[in-house]
Amino acid sequence: MKIGEIRYNKLGTPMRIVDFTRHDDVTIEFLDLHNMKKKTTYSNFKNGGVKNPYDRSIRGVGYLGEGEYMTNQSLHERRAFGIWCGMIDRCYNEEVRAKYPAYSDCIICDEWQCYQDFRRWYDGEFYNVGTERMHIDKDILYKNNRIYSPNTCLLVPQRINMLFLKKPNKYGLPTGITPTKNTGRYTTEYNGKHLGTFDTVEEAAIAHDKAKKEAVIQVANEYKDKIPDKVYQALINWIPDYIDYSEYDTL
Repeated sequence: MKIGEIRYNKLGTPMRIVDFTRHDDVTIEFLDLHNMKKKTTYSNFKNGGVKNPYDRSIRGVGYLGEGEYMTNQSLHERRAFGIWCGMIDRCYNEEVRAKYPAYSDCIICDEWQCYQDFRRWYDGEFYNVGTERMHIDKDILYKNNRIYSPNTCLLVPQRINMLFLKKPNKYGLPTGITPTKNTGRYTTEYNGKHLGTFDTVEEAAIAHDKAKKEAVIQVANEYKDKIPDKVYQALINWIPDYIDYSEYDTL
């Protein structure tokens, strides 16, 4: 009599019993686009505890999918899963977006919303640089990029990723720029080094970006033999926001 019974799991996906041998040997089918079948117990079915790998269980966006990639059976898997969840948080967690406005309009491509597809890219791109953790960077390849995807992101060591971190500025000005009191001018610094005082925001931003470009090239050359050539070339060719390269040839 239990075959055909329909209940909902805790994320609201309908599921139907398609085979019932005994109370601890039940086969259910999720009634969604994928129609995945799964073994469970009748009590787990009744209380909605059957997990569907296609349910968008991570911030209502990410889902695990079916495949070979696990989430917590090794340090590598835990770190990869943590990177994926962190990426989703940056794009879809309202608390994180409020704290870091630079991510306020970022999105994740459809492919990477599935953990299996993300891991396939991640493992294919993975390399070791000593004990450094690896990060997903969306800002090196394309200027003002807002999309996390396999075509727009690179896997880089933490130190390189931190070069492109945009910290919130309480003055609403570009990173590293501060208005001076009572003068209408602007000071700028990069990595703790004072770069000067300027009449306009644009002049201050150019000075900041020149210093940042020099730092990126320096770090790229330090890592040249440790990172893939495509990462090295992307760093060398990275273009800051405010530098006009038709007039800038000092590097």
